[in-house]
Amino acid sequence: MIDLILKVWPYLLAAGGAVLAIIFKQSAEKTKAQAKQEVAEVKKQDAEKQAAAAQSGAAAAKERTDVESTIAVAPAGDSAGKLRDNWSRD
Repeated sequence: MIDLILKVWPYLLAAGGAVLAIIFKQSAEKTKAQAKQEVAEVKKQDAEKQAAAAQSGAAAAKERTDVESTIAVAPAGDSAGKLRDNWSRD
């Protein structure tokens, strides 16, 4: 019986190592896939924030040009009076 164990133990050890290698490989692949998904989600959120910032900037630029156009077409001195009369702090 001991002779049989002494002959077989290297093969059992190799089989156990192979099983552990397969388990660790699958775990690593799963972790890698999760990391890629998290990176994709972060990039998506960043893109959404940049798009919102661009829209906000465009709206501010449009508002500025609207005010500049309104002031440009008003008679001289009238623009300052309107700005003083309509100005309020929110």
